[in-house]
Amino acid sequence: MESQALDADVLWVLMCGFLVALMQAGFACLESGMVREKNSINVAIKNLVDFCLTCALFTVIGFGLMFGPSWGPLDGWVGKPYFPLSDSGEAVHISFFIFQVMFAGTAATIISGAVAERMSFVGYMITTVIIAGLVYPIVGHWIWAGGDKGEAWGWLGQLGFHDFAGSTVVHSVGGWLALAAILIIGPRIGRFGPLGRPIEGHNLPMSTLGVFLLWFGFFGFNGGSTYAIDTRVPEIIANTAVAGATGGLAGLMLSWLVWKRPQVDRIVNGVIAGLVASCAGCDVISGLDAMAVGFVAGILCVLSMHWLEQREIDDVIGAVPAHLVAGAWGTVAVALFAPLDAFGPDVTRWHQLSIQVLGVAVSGLFSFGVGYALLWGINRVLPLRVSAEAERIGLNVAEHGATTALLDLITQMDSQARQGDFSRAVTVDAETDAAHIAVFYNAVLDKFNTETERRHVALERLNQIANHDALTGLANRRRFMEHLGRIVQRARRGAAVSALLYLDLDGFKQINDSLGHEAGDMVLVEAAHRMKACLRDEDMLARLGGDEFAILIEGGEEAALNAGAVAEKLLDCLVEPIPLKDATGKVGVSIGIALFGGLGWSGESEAVLRAADQAMYEAKLAGKGTWRQANAFELEGG
Repeated sequence: MESQALDADVLWVLMCGFLVALMQAGFACLESGMVREKNSINVAIKNLVDFCLTCALFTVIGFGLMFGPSWGPLDGWVGKPYFPLSDSGEAVHISFFIFQVMFAGTAATIISGAVAERMSFVGYMITTVIIAGLVYPIVGHWIWAGGDKGEAWGWLGQLGFHDFAGSTVVHSVGGWLALAAILIIGPRIGRFGPLGRPIEGHNLPMSTLGVFLLWFGFFGFNGGSTYAIDTRVPEIIANTAVAGATGGLAGLMLSWLVWKRPQVDRIVNGVIAGLVASCAGCDVISGLDAMAVGFVAGILCVLSMHWLEQREIDDVIGAVPAHLVAGAWGTVAVALFAPLDAFGPDVTRWHQLSIQVLGVAVSGLFSFGVGYALLWGINRVLPLRVSAEAERIGLNVAEHGATTALLDLITQMDSQARQGDFSRAVTVDAETDAAHIAVFYNAVLDKFNTETERRHVALERLNQIANHDALTGLANRRRFMEHLGRIVQRARRGAAVSALLYLDLDGFKQINDSLGHEAGDMVLVEAAHRMKACLRDEDMLARLGGDEFAILIEGGEEAALNAGAVAEKLLDCLVEPIPLKDATGKVGVSIGIALFGGLGWSGESEAVLRAADQAMYEAKLAGKGTWRQANAFELEGG
């Protein structure tokens, strides 16, 4: 093929195609910044892959369906597929193809941000196939077919429908598919409901950079739609610029008035809405009209964002308001603002308005209807949404196995939070940006664990004070009565027999009065030590107060019926003299035993205690230093 210099118009279309391709970078920045970091890689790679997939599909199928000659019975409705990159392709035709491929990529990418953070990668690829291979080319044929040749083959184009650079063809179609998808897959976990909350993106400065890239790309988007570098271009680009500016100002103003602060997502989407709305009529309206169109688009975008949120429809980046709503408004606005001579002879403003409304309506019905039906059917067979666990850990890891040092750190922290185990420090990777966070977090953990240990020790001390005698360390009366209550409850439910021994030291008062309280305390401590040595580990010994003690023996009828043998051992061990500081103390003990339990027994704790106490007094009356037994089987209720 003999090479020739490129025509200026061809060069202009190519350059504008490159600017439109740059919008993919803008979408990647905007969307990945608007999501949580655990999903940022997923969003970015989706934008890359959907562009790859769209380019291939649009080349093989979509371009022919959109710009090929209409089929006989489908005249004006769908084009005949053909491969546009034949050896005989002219530079004009190929440059037009390149420009349109970039447009198709834009329409597909609109969906990505709306469904972010919960749609599976496979599900998103299927959605891309639906829009790039079917919906977008067919709607495009209705409106733009033959446009590269200065003719109108599509049925809407023949009616005079005006959509210069795709407010409806590109943006509303993408917005309708996005709406269908988010209705089917539902909102993100935690976004709505009683405990729902707004979910803020992790890198809003990156999102702002994305808007600037999109704005720059829109100059090619609208300016290149002339397919020629002529006198229309400067005004088209100017209209695009001012529409985006007033859209952003409208978002700023409304968010400030309603929410009392300039919300980033409202301002960002206001700019995009103004740019989107300018596409349909930027070639026929004046600069002042473009400012008005952009301003209204910004207002409608912010209001529709709020409307979706009120109805718990989760559009992560606001794609539906910024593209569908603003695109529809921009298309209708052509009939309201453009001069009448832009529509052809004998066309009234109302007639043009009806055509514009018709085009918006049928494009929306087809795009949403076909998209929703196909996605609903596919979702029944192959779920489009990831699992709750995958959504929780993030699609970076769940879908791609991709992670970052910060995400690894967050995963460790989240695991600790869910398990409630903060005993181990998180791993510190000194060569990453997350190292400082990990170091500070471990310092917080260390302080937390230190304070927790101190609190645990304090609680144990309080428990000791509340349930144990301060002098002897034995269980106190409170703890003893609680334990007795539990044994009594078990005794009522079964046939087991237990024993309560009530002990009162003999001769203690004389030691306490003659030798002093310090000596008396020594006697009590030694007596407690000797009594404990006579018992099993499972038996309970308590100091009820003063020189009165109690023992609970649980363990079946044999252990309980041997309570007398235990009492004898106690008498023997306490009869031995107790060495004191300057003297020797000698005490004895009187013991009352109450057996309780057995088949059909239904007595009370207080009754058992009274029985043992009464038996102890009988031992006292018998001369002290002995034991007596009361049969609690015969207590009232027994």
